[in-house]
Amino acid sequence: MKGQLLNALIKISAEINSNMELDTLLPDIVKITGDYLKVRNASIMLIDWDTLTINCYTGAAQNHNSLSVKQGIVGDVAGTGTEYIVNKSSSSGRGSKSFLALPLKAGSKILGVFNLTDKDEDYFNEDEVSIARYIASQCALAIERHNIYTKMRANENLQAIGLLKSSVAHDISNLLSIADVYLGLMEEEIDKNSNIYEYIKAVKSEMKRIGILATDMLDLSKDKLVLHKTKFSINELVNELKLYSEAFAKSPNIQIEFRIKSDDEIVADKNRLFRVFFNLLNNSADAVSDNGRIILSIKRTGKDISFLVADTGKGISKENISKLFQPFFTSGKIKGTGLGLAVVQDIIKAHSGTIRVRSKLGSYTCFLIRIPKDG
Repeated sequence: MKGQLLNALIKISAEINSNMELDTLLPDIVKITGDYLKVRNASIMLIDWDTLTINCYTGAAQNHNSLSVKQGIVGDVAGTGTEYIVNKSSSSGRGSKSFLALPLKAGSKILGVFNLTDKDEDYFNEDEVSIARYIASQCALAIERHNIYTKMRANENLQAIGLLKSSVAHDISNLLSIADVYLGLMEEEIDKNSNIYEYIKAVKSEMKRIGILATDMLDLSKDKLVLHKTKFSINELVNELKLYSEAFAKSPNIQIEFRIKSDDEIVADKNRLFRVFFNLLNNSADAVSDNGRIILSIKRTGKDISFLVADTGKGISKENISKLFQPFFTSGKIKGTGLGLAVVQDIIKAHSGTIRVRSKLGSYTCFLIRIPKDG
């Protein structure tokens, strides 16, 4: 059961991380949830002004496509944000089949309702209700992210990023740092060979992604990056990246190679360089299929340090190469925010470095970066 739950949550997490189109994302989540919780019917209804409208469903055809907020049980859930649970074996007195209606909430804002009905054996146990609540919360975050992203793209300029206040980004970073400390304490108490230890590592990896995304957005809202340069060895940076190599490789068949031909010291902003290569390696992992290869090669070139990130992935068309570093550009696919490469270029320029791209459609892509060794 735990293995099935983990697979279901991994699938949902992968969908949310890689897809910003609600028309495909929400139906996938509904199907995964329905299959795991063994319900015959599942649906998501979203609020538009004072009306609830079905976005997607699985199972039998719905009795109605829309209804007013506060109309009936589902409308009441949307209007008040209070969940509703009926189990056939419970003494509800309503004679209803098993029914679970959960509000989709982003903060105090109610976005819609997640409905699960006709459960096998007509009973939702406490664990299943908790799982459904968690999935509903993830759906709400995905919907809110889509709404913000749509508004940003509609503005067609970086002014939209100004909506992200610096205080919010700092609060996110602080909260993630606190959570990371507690996870570190848990790591020390748990058997290194246990499944829970692996789950903790996975959580830490996802937290790292959240922190990088928040900082990316904050940096793009500034006119100029302020670097915090220190002297450190190349291997320090590489070792930190290796800790997250499992996060880059979406499949165990993807091979990641680190070819370090120089352990020189470099004067640079290590945290920002980490973000550069975290973004590039993560993009490569999205581009390669099973049995693909990703290479990070580093060497000394005169007064510079040269970094090469290459993959045997799908490649990039010639017409898209020139657009790669534009904010919100995603090579025709709604995958991620489209901010990563724009931030990569800004960080490299702030270091007085250069970045070039070579790619062949259907074959490979490589990014060549050169940064002055002494800052």
